[in-house]
This record gives sequence, C-alpha cells and structure tokens, in this order.
Amino acid sequence: MRKINALFTENSELNKLAKNVQAYQSLQQLWHTAAPKLLSENSVASSLTSGQLTIYADSAIVANKIKLTQASLLTQLQNLQATHQTFRECKVTAIVVKVQVKSRPKPIIKTPRRLSTGAATSLRKLAQDLGESPLAAKLNTLAQKT
Repeated sequence: MRKINALFTENSELNKLAKNVQAYQSLQQLWHTAAPKLLSENSVASSLTSGQLTIYADSAIVANKIKLTQASLLTQLQNLQATHQTFRECKVTAIVVKVQVKSRPKPIIKTPRRLSTGAATSLRKLAQDLGESPLAAKLNTLAQKT
C-alpha cells in the first residue's frame, strides 16, 4: 500500500489541494496566535489576498471589536511575521472583517414519556408487595406518570 504523501506528490490536483489546505491552516494559526482568545474563538481567518486578511466574525459585536482593535492586531500580526519562521509568507497589511452568523439547529424538545395504565398498575402492585421501602416510594412516583 502506498503512503499518502506519495499519492499527493504524484497527483498534481491533490498536491495543489494539499498546499491550499496547508496555507489555510497556517493562516488560521497566525490569526489564533495574534488575536485575543475571545476574538479568535469567535472568528475565522478566511483568506489572504494582496496583503488583505479577510476575517469572518460570528457576530456584529465580535466584528466591531476586531475593527476597534485593528491597529494593534495588525502590529501583532506583523511582529509574528518578523519573529516566527512559520508566518514569514503571510504578509498582512490590512484586515477586512465580515459578519458570518453561524446557523444553530433548533433545540429538540423532548416530549415526556408516559406509562400505560397496565404498566402503572403493575408498578403499584410491586410497590405494595415491597412494603415500606425507598424503592417502593420510587415505584409509586414512577407509576403516577400515566
């Protein structure tokens, strides 16, 4: 069985795709390293084109915070480019912020399960046979859910 790296190097399309993924991961790592934790958790670096870093924020509040701190973020990004070998190819001169609200699925409302009358009767009879005990009390409580 051939190794996956050999497969990527032989196929030019897969090689190009792997390089794009690596560049995207490097861009994400740069953003997460430069931005404060709260901002980096609620935003994603999308692309770097002609020195312009595009950031997608989860909400307008996060986008405004990025815009307000844009000067310090640019300084931080440029310092990382100068000091870290990994980020040398990421030349950021401007930040563009766009809001991309995440869609959240509606919460599933669980309907309470009900016992049949036969099951409730059987639980009450079993509780009566057990006498005074914590288990009998729980069985009676469960039997009331009909």
